[in-house]
Amino acid sequence: MTSRLSRRGLFAAAGSVAALCAAPRRGAAATPLTFQLDWKYNAQFAGLFVAEALGLYDAAGLEVTIREWTDGLDVIEAVAKGAADLACAEQNLIIAAQAAGVPVKAVATMFHASPYGLMTVPQTPLERLSDLAGKRVGVHLDGIKVMALVKGVNGIETIEVVEIPYAEKFDRVLSGELAAVQCYVIDEPIGVARQYGYEPKVMKLSDHGFVSTAQTIVASDRLLADKPELVRAFLKATFTGWERALADKPRTAALVVERFVPEGSPYKDVPYQQRTLELLEPYVRGTGGPLGVIDAAAWVQAAQLMLRYGIVSALPDLDRSLAPGFLG
Repeated sequence: MTSRLSRRGLFAAAGSVAALCAAPRRGAAATPLTFQLDWKYNAQFAGLFVAEALGLYDAAGLEVTIREWTDGLDVIEAVAKGAADLACAEQNLIIAAQAAGVPVKAVATMFHASPYGLMTVPQTPLERLSDLAGKRVGVHLDGIKVMALVKGVNGIETIEVVEIPYAEKFDRVLSGELAAVQCYVIDEPIGVARQYGYEPKVMKLSDHGFVSTAQTIVASDRLLADKPELVRAFLKATFTGWERALADKPRTAALVVERFVPEGSPYKDVPYQQRTLELLEPYVRGTGGPLGVIDAAAWVQAAQLMLRYGIVSALPDLDRSLAPGFLG
């Protein structure tokens, strides 16, 4: 999907979208750029969609194509091979690729923390990790080592962790089989609320030792060396887009659903997408510093913990893992 919108279509989709920002004029000679997402079109990428739809990329001299993830696609490899100019990915995947010699660097991050979490029924205590001591927790394959890390750094080894499939997992909490199950905090609790009529109680694993960025933007070493001005222009427009997206969540949700989410997608739901924007805002804003800027010390700490608990098998040269200075 190449998301080039007419101004007329944009205003029809989102009402008075001028409240988000004034639409700049399109640049005369735009440079093509492809950005590869690591998931399906939905509000978790709202900053890019707003930047594209409201002409922020045009004003920066860029013609941006935003590509949806497809099954089996390695987004980092796509960047390294030139199939995409930039992409976003989880920190552990970036670290692992760099350790394997893939010539990419992280330049910014959309989420300052990972939205990995656990969810349970509202009446179950889940304020402290110790509330789960002696209980059974269900996670997916990608959560097994994350939970080992969380248990290890908190010194609570009596939480029993079992692997479960995605299907009907919350029913296993309702039955009492499991005390909690893994979730993606900005998404899955909304589905549970729709199905069962109440929002589950959620624990963010980022509050309990899982230090990691998510939706982290990577570029190839070649692009950074040959066209640094293109990367700077893209990042500036993208994080301006994030500011505008979060400033008016109802209109942003309407825009995302009407103009980007395809028919048949479970994300084709404005209230759902608005709630996602509400849940993801703390991850985008982090501790209150500039949007997008990666904390180098936290990056190194996260990488070292990932190695210790087997989330990655090797580390790259962490002094060369990031490419700072492309924002601000």
